[in-house]
Amino acid sequence: MRVVITGANRGLGLALSQVYRGLGADVIAGCRTPSSAADLVATGAEVHAFDQGSEGSIDAFVAAIGGRSVDVLINNAGIDATAVGVPSAERSVMELSGEAFLEVMRVNVVGPMLLTRALITNLAATCGRVVNISSQVGSMEVAQRIGRDVSYNSSKAALNMVTIKLAQAFKPVGVAVVAMHPGYLRTDMGGPSADLDPADAAARIADTIATLTLDNSATFIRWDGTVHPW
Repeated sequence: MRVVITGANRGLGLALSQVYRGLGADVIAGCRTPSSAADLVATGAEVHAFDQGSEGSIDAFVAAIGGRSVDVLINNAGIDATAVGVPSAERSVMELSGEAFLEVMRVNVVGPMLLTRALITNLAATCGRVVNISSQVGSMEVAQRIGRDVSYNSSKAALNMVTIKLAQAFKPVGVAVVAMHPGYLRTDMGGPSADLDPADAAARIADTIATLTLDNSATFIRWDGTVHPW
């Protein structure tokens, strides 16, 4: 089995790389700075530079994968507005700049779309599965209650729409595409008070991915396989 994981140098991406390597999978991992990703390199994954906000970097990552088949693509890389220099307290719909909003959208929505469609032949070779790591705050229902970063919320809602459209495009070649809420994780973004440890979530996510078929395509699910409200 060959698994491609983006944003793999820390948090959930690193945990997923560790889980899949433990299962004996070949992991092709993308991160911004491989030279500072010692924990990722230690997993035995094949590591390449990958900046999801750069079309040139996406093209180079695809070229590194080459003609190899891909069983699972996990679009995990993503940012919120603090990653582009916005103070944590200034991310609301009334404060965030248009420039910052668009940068988050470019990384979280456009990047996964471009990477996924570039790998259609690789995925079709195995009737593979694509998992776009979304968030509960990308849900119209949930975001009425939580989520203050309007760019992050909006990007995950848009990623959900891209997921549906990719699912339609990939169905004829037998590839399932889903959006997944990975849980509220104790990562740099989620913070220490979050509910789930990334390692535990990664193991459950791998189990769920293993069960996915075309019947699940174009759905929004949780890490444990249950349906998430749109």
